[in-house]
Amino acid sequence: MIKTLNLLLAVVLALVLPVTALAADKAEVCVKFRKDYGWSKGYAVQGTVISGSDLNSAVGSVTRFKNLSTYVVVFWDEDQASIFELPSMALGSVPIFEAEVEDQQGRKWKIKEGHFMCY
Repeated sequence: MIKTLNLLLAVVLALVLPVTALAADKAEVCVKFRKDYGWSKGYAVQGTVISGSDLNSAVGSVTRFKNLSTYVVVFWDEDQASIFELPSMALGSVPIFEAEVEDQQGRKWKIKEGHFMCY
């Protein structure tokens, strides 16, 4: 059920984000996910920085995401996306230094701005 919802969310976001007039910016980011013992290697990817209210509008929801929070959406494949809620101290942008975040399924990740030293 969760996999189906995530697939549906990824498809909706992939279709809606590029063509809507939402306040979304592209950003180069480095992400790592939590493993049993430590962290994965870094993945240098492009993310879409978007407000919670705009993300709710994109997916046709009012309460799925926190309206006053900022999120980064990373598309891994046509049917896979991770959505990270940024820490409030990031003030609406991707943190310069690694910060621990969670994806939409509650998994722990680290995220930072740029691809420099992404390993």
